Amino acid sequence: MDPFTRSGAELETFLAGEPRYRIAQVRAWLARGVDDPQAMTDLPVTLRASLHEHLDPPPRVVRRSVADDGLTHKVLLEMGAGERREAVESVLMLYPRTARRRSARATVCVSTQAGCAMGCPFCATGQAGFRRQLTVGEIVRQVTVMQRLLAERGAAGRDGLGPDGSPASATPWPDVPDHVTNVVFMGMGEPLANLEPSLDAVRWLVGQFGLSARSITVSTIGLVPGIRRLEGLGLPVRLAISLHAPNDALRNDLVPANRQFPLREVMESASSYRRTIGRRVSFEYVLIDGLNDQPQHARELAALLARSDAHVNLIPMNPTPAVPWQAPDPAVQRRFTDVLHDNGVAATIRHNRGTEIDAACGQLYANYRMGSGARLPVAVGAAERLTAGDPG
Repeated sequence: MDPFTRSGAELETFLAGEPRYRIAQVRAWLARGVDDPQAMTDLPVTLRASLHEHLDPPPRVVRRSVADDGLTHKVLLEMGAGERREAVESVLMLYPRTARRRSARATVCVSTQAGCAMGCPFCATGQAGFRRQLTVGEIVRQVTVMQRLLAERGAAGRDGLGPDGSPASATPWPDVPDHVTNVVFMGMGEPLANLEPSLDAVRWLVGQFGLSARSITVSTIGLVPGIRRLEGLGLPVRLAISLHAPNDALRNDLVPANRQFPLREVMESASSYRRTIGRRVSFEYVLIDGLNDQPQHARELAALLARSDAHVNLIPMNPTPAVPWQAPDPAVQRRFTDVLHDNGVAATIRHNRGTEIDAACGQLYANYRMGSGARLPVAVGAAERLTAGDPG
C-alpha cells in the first residue's frame, strides 16, 4: 500500500471501519516526515502494527555525507523490499539568509527512477543503467527523510554521518529553515519518463505537504509529451530543460532522446509551457571541455533561445567514472557566458555543491557500486565517437 498516491484510495480502504479522522491523522504524520507507523503515537497500538505490516518499510540510509561546511547533505537511500530493493540518491542543499537572499531555503533534490534509461554518455546515472521506476511514495519519502533531518535540527559537520544515520558530530547547522522549502526533480532518472508517479508526487507535495507549486522545479531532457502533461496540471511549477547542445547533430549523441524529440519540438513545447503557466523556462547546459564549450556553440545557443526570455544554467561537468571528459577551464566557461550575455541571453555558471562527496547526480551511487566490485554500463560508443570529433 502506498499512502502517498494522489487519491489515497488504498489508505481509505485500508482504514475502513476506523473513525474518519484516522485518515487525517495518518496523512498529518506523513506530511511531517514521519513515515514509520510505529512513531505515529496518536494511533492505537493495534492500528500502528497493522500499518507497519502493510506499508513498505521506511527508506534505509545506506550512506550519508556532508560538505560545504554543513550546507550540502547527500544520502543514498535503500528503497523497497525483497526483489524491489534499490538504492537511490537524494541531496539536501541549505541556503542561509544573506544580504542578497531575503529568506533562507532548504532544497531537496529527489530521484524519480532507480537509474536512467536515457543514455546520455556524460551522465553518472546513465552509466548505472535503468533498474526500475520509483513509486509516488518512494519519490515523496526522499523529501520526508530530509524533513525529519531538518525538524530534528540534527547536526552534521564535515566529518559527516555514520551509515546508520547517527550524527558524527553535534555541531549545530547554520541558520536555516526547520522544514523543506523547495523541491527539485533533478536527481537520478528522467521525471517525465516516470510520468504519473512524478506528477502525483508534485500533487502530493503541493496538496498534502503544503509546498507552494512555485517552489517546485521539474527537470527534463525534453520529453515533449511529458512537458504537455505537466503543463496540463495548471500549477506554476518551474520547468527546467536540459539542452547540453545547441544543435541537433551534437545533441543526438549527447542526449539520444533528441532523435525522437528534436530541438524544434522541444523549444515549441517550452514556449507553450511559458504561455500557459506564465513562468519563465530555464535551460540546463553541461559544459564539456572541447566538446560543446566553444564560442560558436554559445552563438548557436543564443540564436536557439532568441526571444524566449530564457535563463541558462551553465554547469561545469563533474568528473564521472569511466568517461574521458571533464569541465572546461574557468576562463573558457567565462568566455562562453560572455558570448551569451553579448547576445542578450541571461546565463549563470552554477556552483557545483558537494563535489567532494560525489553530490552530482548519480556519482554517489556510481562510486558506491564500483567500490563494491560492480561494473557499470557506459555509453562507450558515443563517448569514443564524440571524443574523436565525430558528432555522429
